[in-house]
Amino acid sequence: MSTHLTTHALNRHRYRQYNRYYILVQRMVLVMYYKRNNKRLSVSGRGDYMSTSDFIIQYYTNLDACRKFFYDIKWPTGYYCEKCGCTHYYFMKTKNCYRCANCKHDERLLSNTIFQDNKLPLNVLLYGLFLIFTANNGISSMELSKELKVNYKTACLLQTKARILMKNSNSKRFLDSDFYESDVAYTGAPSHNGKRGLGTDKQPFLIVLSTEQENQYPRFVKMQEVTTDSSNIIKGYFEKYVKMSKERKLNTDCKTTYNILKNRIEVNNEVIDYDNDNHRLYFLNKIISNLNSQFIDRFHGVTKRMLPLYYSEFEWRFNHRNCKSIMDKIKNYIMQSSIATRKMIRDSMDQYATARGLENAWGCQMGNHILFSNLVNNESIVSVPDIYSLLHIPFRQLRSHCH
Repeated sequence: MSTHLTTHALNRHRYRQYNRYYILVQRMVLVMYYKRNNKRLSVSGRGDYMSTSDFIIQYYTNLDACRKFFYDIKWPTGYYCEKCGCTHYYFMKTKNCYRCANCKHDERLLSNTIFQDNKLPLNVLLYGLFLIFTANNGISSMELSKELKVNYKTACLLQTKARILMKNSNSKRFLDSDFYESDVAYTGAPSHNGKRGLGTDKQPFLIVLSTEQENQYPRFVKMQEVTTDSSNIIKGYFEKYVKMSKERKLNTDCKTTYNILKNRIEVNNEVIDYDNDNHRLYFLNKIISNLNSQFIDRFHGVTKRMLPLYYSEFEWRFNHRNCKSIMDKIKNYIMQSSIATRKMIRDSMDQYATARGLENAWGCQMGNHILFSNLVNNESIVSVPDIYSLLHIPFRQLRSHCH
């Protein structure tokens, strides 16, 4: 009997030692992982790279740091009351707002921004934006909802607003290079009418990429949905987003629709031998293939109503693939944003769906099926403004006050 008790006590002692050893090893691994990421910060050329562990330590576990992040967005030059101009305030912790010491006016950090009606904690909101903007191949709404521990509709709405920020950033970029590659490609499942090319019922989109040398890995890319492969559409898009001259060269795939640009840029539209692994449009076709694979593997299919924002997301991710100071970019995007509530987005989507002849805008999932893009009518690009004009809301005017 005593031997049994002695053996039992010994096993229990060993079990406790094993648990302590296991916990110690876990802590050592976490410390080593954190030190490894910090070491990456000191490597030449890494810049302000931030890993997920760095973000959790710096922001997610520090609510004051998150509040300071959005405070700098709201008042980049310091606090001032929008009603009386007073520069003194006190923070109302119960209401989570800033109250003017003079007129008692309450102001929230996210007012007059795209996240004005946000109900998520600031650290959860910022963590969601960090995950969306740093995911190399994108992140689905289901994955985001599980990671943030929020419901699916909330994750969809956050994804949509992030894509709107990406789209607004893309609209300010122009391609400026000596070599370009372009094509009108198609996105979608196999055509129901059995036709290919111009006769297909897939969604066509125009893609242009810029390179330093001919047939080299591209620097930047731009893409937009179109109604058809038309010369006037291509001309309008190039005049808006691509810098052209007779010293620059454009490679295409035997498309006569690009001949309209020959008086502005050198166009090479000879027939391409795709059996040759080093053909002129190798990287362009590779990017198109990656785009279609991402729609299937990551998002498990995208409807036509959703495509413009997803094109914008893919374009932003490719152009910012080496981005290091991501938090500064997120801060700048939110600072330049304006109000876009759920109802405003829904109404704007209804207008878009009606203009494109699509079915009811909210016939599917909430939030994730929201599109904003330049509408194309007949064979000319109609100059339809971006999301803010579509919502009948002007850009937020950033005012700098001298205190």
